[in-house]
Parts: sequence; structure tokens; C-alpha cells
Amino acid sequence: GYDEEEDTTMRSERSKNVSVHSSYSNDSAATPRFSGTNTPVEVRGYDDTVDEHLRAARQNIFALTLHLVKEKDNAYHLARHDALMTSLAAIANYHDSPSHLLAIKAVAFLTRHRLNTKILAFKQRYIVPAIVHGTSSMNDSSRLFCCYALQNLAQDKSCRQELAVAPGLISALCERSRKAQSEEERLAAISAIKNLCDEPANLIPMTNTPDCIATLMHLAHGMEEGITDLMQYRACDALATLSHWLRKIATSGQALENAKTKQPPPKTLFVPSLQVVPFNQWK
Repeated sequence: GYDEEEDTTMRSERSKNVSVHSSYSNDSAATPRFSGTNTPVEVRGYDDTVDEHLRAARQNIFALTLHLVKEKDNAYHLARHDALMTSLAAIANYHDSPSHLLAIKAVAFLTRHRLNTKILAFKQRYIVPAIVHGTSSMNDSSRLFCCYALQNLAQDKSCRQELAVAPGLISALCERSRKAQSEEERLAAISAIKNLCDEPANLIPMTNTPDCIATLMHLAHGMEEGITDLMQYRACDALATLSHWLRKIATSGQALENAKTKQPPPKTLFVPSLQVVPFNQWK
């Protein structure tokens, strides 16, 4: 039969043979380092080996990982494997590597599991910066799967505020919403922005991002070729949601006062006065 204690012991012994150390953080541009049992390998020299067999083996390992993460239960457990996640984030940052796309895809598939979103956004803190960096990849598929990953992470209510304050995340999504040539990539980026708008606390970081509102307005007008009806609808939905949070803030004081007196709110509560307010002007 299955002996959980014995299995845990075996995994612990295996983990001693390979250790992963990373100097990567949100505040550092340092290159992560992998420390194996013999020789440390810098990520920047990841594919500089002349050993074609080793290069092919790496590709096969990533391909195997992709097959594993496409199964729901596997995705749950793999997202909690710190060494694997560190490796995926580091290789995802190395855009010149053939393994770059495979690492990005693996992370994107991990976000499909709803119970992984908090782990990836809060515990595996190097994953989100790697995804944001991946949106600037020269590989079309890499950018697409980065947008997919952010779209899935942003669907979790508890992750939206954390994502909105991640350096460069909103700007990256806005850029892909404007410049992406692929319809799927553009729609995924817009959908991720829409998901972020559903969090009231994100009103401030989104309005503070210079291109965010302008991008949504541009998409909402739908005048540019390539903007589909669904893209236009989601941009309009995002603007309406942000407007809703603004109106809630503007009317919260008066609504609370009416609630105390048990009176219905006046009809003018949700209507702007459109009246100018001068200072001692002469008539």
C-alpha cells in the first residue's frame, strides 16, 4: 500500500541533491543563479553549452512539465513546488532561450487551477514579475500566454489588489491592449484589465497609470481596425465599473445620512449638478 511517511522521506532526500538559489526579487535586476550538486549555472549562460544532448534533454524536460501541468491535480501540487517555480520564473525571464516559451506556457497552465492563484500571486512572488517581463517578449506565443496568465490571476478577487500594484503590470496590459496584432492576445489583455477593474481599491492605481483610462476609452470607441465587438464591450464594461466605484465614493456620505434617518435617497443623489462654482465674480 501507499506509505505517506515513507514517500515524504524519499522526496526529502531527493530535494537535498538539488538546491535552487535565486537573487531575484521585485527590487533587484540581479540575474538568478541555479546551484546544482556540481557547478553553478547562470541563467544568462543557460543555452551557451555546446552539448546538444543536454540542450535537447532540457527541451524534453520542459515538454514533460507541460504535459504534467495540463492535468488539474498535478497543477495543484506543482504550483507549490518552490524549486520548480523558481526554475520556471528564471527561464521565463531569459527571452532568448528556446525554453522561454515552454516555461511561460507552464506557468499559464498553472493559473488555470483556481486554488493556485493565491499561491502564485502571494507566495511564489517571483512569478508575477516574470510574467510582466514576458509581455515584452519577441515571441508572439509567449506574450499571448503571459496575458492568459494575468487574466486568470486577476479573476481571483483576493489577488486583484496585489496585481494592480505590481510594478509595470497595468502599463504592460495597456500596451498589449493597444499594440497586439493577435486578436487573442489583445482580448486577453483587455480581459485582464477588466478583471482588475472589479476591485474598488484598484481605482487609484488604475487612474494613476497614465495610459490606462486613455487605452480603455480608445478601445471603447472601437474606431481602430482590429477592435472586435467583444473587445469594445469589455473596455466599456471596465469604464462603467470604474465609474461605478467613483459614484459610490461620491454618494457614500449622503447615502449614509439618509440611511440613519431611514429616508429614501433623493433622486438627485446620483445625478451631477453640472453647475459651476465661482469665487466672488462680478456680474
